[in-house]
Amino acid sequence: MPPQEYATFADIPVTKAQIEHCSYLFWSPLFPKYVPKSIIIESLPKKFIQYLEQDGIKLPQEENSRSVYTEEIIRNEDNEYSDWEDDEDTATEFIQEVEPLVDFPDLHQQLKDAMTELGAVAPKLNWSAPRDATWILPNNTMKCYEVNELYLLLNASNYIMHDLQRAFEGCVDSDDVRDSKFDLVLRQWCDINPALEFRVFVRDAHVVGASQRDLNYYDYLDELSDTFKDLIDELVHDIILPKFSDKSFVLDVYIPRPFNKILIIDINPFARKTDPLLFSWNEIVTIIPPTDDRNNEDYELRLVTRHNTGRFASKEHSENHVPQDLVEAGLDPEAIRELTQKWRELLNQQTQEESSNSEDET
Repeated sequence: MPPQEYATFADIPVTKAQIEHCSYLFWSPLFPKYVPKSIIIESLPKKFIQYLEQDGIKLPQEENSRSVYTEEIIRNEDNEYSDWEDDEDTATEFIQEVEPLVDFPDLHQQLKDAMTELGAVAPKLNWSAPRDATWILPNNTMKCYEVNELYLLLNASNYIMHDLQRAFEGCVDSDDVRDSKFDLVLRQWCDINPALEFRVFVRDAHVVGASQRDLNYYDYLDELSDTFKDLIDELVHDIILPKFSDKSFVLDVYIPRPFNKILIIDINPFARKTDPLLFSWNEIVTIIPPTDDRNNEDYELRLVTRHNTGRFASKEHSENHVPQDLVEAGLDPEAIRELTQKWRELLNQQTQEESSNSEDET
């Protein structure tokens, strides 16, 4: 009997240095013509990091500035409770919170000045953008018009928390993030067609595959695949590889119409923590790259080939979504008391129903 063949789980070691090289501040100055206009605020103060890590979201209330996010909640028949005043007297004492205007006023002003210069922006920390927290803004995007929207996005994002606490998780040499310096990137907002974003997998200085990033079907992409691959090859081999420290990485690019230029959105580590999208990591690490001249290099640009209605059964990043009531409660202590009261009423109602059911059974 011939020996059975078993699939093996390929090991993909990654070092702390490789993660650091994917920090925006490290790679973006190498390719200034290929990145969107941005302002980088380096070495964020520790108080700001504490602000992002603390429970709840404390927004600044400036005297000479109005924000829809800090307007006082008006009591009405929907949120008026008879024992509201009693709750005022027995309110829980909160742990001392970090407040922008008190604990990092200079940074707060820097953010406002940057947004005055750039207009609407999309924020990003060293490695991650808060794409999982867009549900918290009315426009459901990362487009921030005011500084309070920046605070909301950054506070609500698990991706940002990963940067702060687990950026080097899984590294073979060190996973200590305590001495890291964190930067905040404010990229000038531009409307991007998600159909034209691609993720490119580069291993040992060879492109071994590329994937559509937005996993919806677009019927015009297939006929343009050769054009996309030509632009990707030119960027990787002529621009990135001669300057970038590592020869294995994952590149996110945007190719806008009329398809005569390409922009770098991000450089990610060649590691399992980076989403392989339409590939699997075992596929990526077992692809045999060509040994000929790069002009003969060929690889698959993998595209969604048909409509997938099942994809719309749940929203992207839905595992990070929370009810709107909880969001509002995190913004205002009054709302916390209101939410607590609602919870008590639900528990009382449930207890009464269970008691009634028990009596009926007997």
